[in-house]
Amino acid sequence: MYLARDKNRDLYLFNERPQRGKECWWAEAGVDGTYLKLDKSLYPEVDWESDPLPVSLVVETANR
Repeated sequence: MYLARDKNRDLYLFNERPQRGKECWWAEAGVDGTYLKLDKSLYPEVDWESDPLPVSLVVETANR
């Protein structure tokens, strides 16, 4: 997974490494739900000039 921020500061989580367009990042399979828009206040270190940031998703479960 990758984090990338568009030129307009929108932040996205991509399932595959996105490519930089003129004003936004996109992925080949992006139309079928391989990305998720996130709150733009998250990860301020990621900006338009940055390369996509590889990340991992960790799901925590509550102990019962």
